[in-house]
Amino acid sequence: MSDKPRLLTVPEEVDRPVTVFPTGNEYVSLPLVGPAAGAVDRPNCLSLAATGLVEFAGAPGEPLLRPRIEVDGKPVALGACTWERLDHWLPRFRATDPRTRVTVEGTVFAPPGHKGFVYLLEAWCMEGKPRSWRVGLDGCWGETLQTIYTSRRVHGARAIRRDRWTGAPVLESRPGVALAALGFASSASPIECRGDGGAEGRELAGEQPLRFGFSVTSPGPRATVAFYAGVNRDGDGARTTAVDLARRGWQRLLADTREWLSRRTTPLSDPALARVLNLNGFFNYFYALGQTIDSEDLVLITSRSPLYYVSAAFWARDALLWSLPGVLLLDPGRARDMLVTAFTRYRRHAGIHSLYLDGSLLYPGFELDELAAYPVALQRYLLATGDRGILQDRGVREGLAHVESRFWEWRHPQVDLFGTMLCPSDDPATYPYLTYDNALAWRALAFLAQVGGEAGLPDEVIQRCRRTAPRVRQAIYEHLVVDGPLGPMFAWSADLQGNREIYDEPPGSLQLLAYYGLCEPADPVYRNTVNWIHSPHNPHHYPGARFAEVGCPHADHPFVMGVFNSLLSGRSDIARDILLNAPLDGGLACESFDRDTGVVKTGQAFATCAGFLAYAIHKAFGGPAGSRRPGAEPTFWEG
Repeated sequence: MSDKPRLLTVPEEVDRPVTVFPTGNEYVSLPLVGPAAGAVDRPNCLSLAATGLVEFAGAPGEPLLRPRIEVDGKPVALGACTWERLDHWLPRFRATDPRTRVTVEGTVFAPPGHKGFVYLLEAWCMEGKPRSWRVGLDGCWGETLQTIYTSRRVHGARAIRRDRWTGAPVLESRPGVALAALGFASSASPIECRGDGGAEGRELAGEQPLRFGFSVTSPGPRATVAFYAGVNRDGDGARTTAVDLARRGWQRLLADTREWLSRRTTPLSDPALARVLNLNGFFNYFYALGQTIDSEDLVLITSRSPLYYVSAAFWARDALLWSLPGVLLLDPGRARDMLVTAFTRYRRHAGIHSLYLDGSLLYPGFELDELAAYPVALQRYLLATGDRGILQDRGVREGLAHVESRFWEWRHPQVDLFGTMLCPSDDPATYPYLTYDNALAWRALAFLAQVGGEAGLPDEVIQRCRRTAPRVRQAIYEHLVVDGPLGPMFAWSADLQGNREIYDEPPGSLQLLAYYGLCEPADPVYRNTVNWIHSPHNPHHYPGARFAEVGCPHADHPFVMGVFNSLLSGRSDIARDILLNAPLDGGLACESFDRDTGVVKTGQAFATCAGFLAYAIHKAFGGPAGSRRPGAEPTFWEG
């Protein structure tokens, strides 16, 4: 064994998780909606200039935005809110003030294709009599944040001014030149601005919060007012985007958004499981990828929520093995865009642990599963869509050639197995030759041998892949099978010098060997391996717990990845119980959860994990082939 320290980059545990209702579209994310008083905090956009998220944040105890309602001059108190989701993605709350007998309903939505979002507020009194209403939003802009893994303050001026066209405030972050901006408009006029967003506006370079508010009057028994928020790279772009949204009107924008979501909703015979699938599917679609605010380029990341502990960065495994299958369920065209982006923007450092969203190096360290993810994902796409035209894309062809060349840097000198520095958990490998990783390498090389001619690979490369692929599978059975406590089983890893490790971890579980086609599900070596993982012999299995899934040293709790591993390895009954009864992260995928309560322990807002969870739910419970969506083939590696 190596004398180098095996440093584990373990996550901090979530102390007191609060359920929020994230929403958004490809340009803007709203990760912190709710839970009380209709609050919206830390809306963000992706920025190539910032190589991460740019967030508009409130101050401690004060969100960026919250509703303000008055009836006949009396303030309406918004206390506890009841939340629901429209079409599995649009958060809507309802709250009633017993003193004024007023009910308020708020809906937050970000129409796809638009650089902005809408906050719709409706208020009515139980008596139904004509009233004089004032409806608005109060704001507190405490700081601008740049988020890459963690969040840090963007130093420089924060400017707020009243737009002469809309009458509403415009917030612009100016660390030198403008970085990002948020501008508002309303469905009613005139707008009255209060605080720092008044007629003169204000620019502040210090840490003091900028407080602002804007509202409109609305007579009648019921008030319905929409506020439009545009995001862009500067204040002029943000305020004109808000104008465009206002011209379209909230009715049309909401109808178009709901129709867009309806067309991409995945049906299941079990409505409860369908809710879990579709919520996680949309979360993956809008939080694991998006368009940058400054270049409008597509980028692929772990999560657009600051709650995830390594947010706003690229992992090939996350994007291609986990997120892509979920996107394929919703939108095969978008999945194609993801692949082209991966093979162009991110190929330079293929196989490296983590990259910035622009493709430059963030966290060094080689991971074999991340290298293999490129051809494995491309085969996944071809099997689901039949779109062989993607093999003629220049970026894909050049990317495949580069990825193939990198395998041989990590091949053992005498044995047809490939090494790695890091495990799928992103922690250092005890021994370099991992069974799961080499199963992916086998799958990747076999695919390259199959499509190399169409993809323009040289004949000698095709022949090398064709010779090596079956040898890798043979070497796995020869060098990576051990006598376990339940019989012959796959080892986790080996050094090919006599040392082998019995172990498993959910991010790259041996349970997926049959899913990736290395063996048949009935293979006794595979069955012994799966049984060992779910037995007392595995120190990271939790028998007797309410939610007894599998963990690992990276986080010694049951993993949501364990749930999708169970779904894809024939243990769907156990997984179904967790999906229907464990709260997780407000219904969203997280990294790990408490074994007794089912509440998130690590890795909140894990968007790419949500994608593979949605896919696995559909694969396990999707019903007959006729009910499947285009991106969900009945058998993954059939043929």
